[in-house]
Amino acid sequence: MHEPLGLFIHHIFPQFTMDWSLVEPHLETRSLKKGDFLIHEGDPCNLVGLTLHGCLRMFFLKDGKELTLFFCPEGYPLGDYQNLRLQRPAIFSCQAIEDSDVLILNRQVLTVLESASEGPQLMRQVVEFLAFRLRDRLLSLYRDTPEQRYLALMEAEPHLLQRVPQHYIASYLGLEPESLSRLKRRLYQGQLSKQSKP
Repeated sequence: MHEPLGLFIHHIFPQFTMDWSLVEPHLETRSLKKGDFLIHEGDPCNLVGLTLHGCLRMFFLKDGKELTLFFCPEGYPLGDYQNLRLQRPAIFSCQAIEDSDVLILNRQVLTVLESASEGPQLMRQVVEFLAFRLRDRLLSLYRDTPEQRYLALMEAEPHLLQRVPQHYIASYLGLEPESLSRLKRRLYQGQLSKQSKP
């Protein structure tokens, strides 16, 4: 069961080694149906996770409106790691947008990982990974146009555009669904005009 976690850790910290038999007893998977919540905003924050199968979204509410921060397909971490460490309520919700399986990482798992010889360095790498990911997302929200964000998503993770409902894509881009439809139509017409030129 630890293999997906090992792959994720190897991605951010290739030198990390440990006896995975110490981690295995504390790992569990949780199956979610489409629409189910793994975490609700405001709930006690006692776990983070890694998507094994399916796709979830992380979002929060502002003025009663859902704002999607991240999509979490296979191999992606999810949850509110900072508030898990600080033992504060979660500030994000995590909801399955497909039937999904999640590897649950609770405090016991993190404690075992930290106890490895390179555990403290691993935790720093995890914090940096999550911080840089959030930094890039926030910079994009402030710096890029919705069209630039859509094109970046199309380039980096085109499969998500087929898997994720359009109203969630719109929320991720900071648009209303009608505006996303217009943006897609404009991009499509621009491609057609380029193709028609000799």
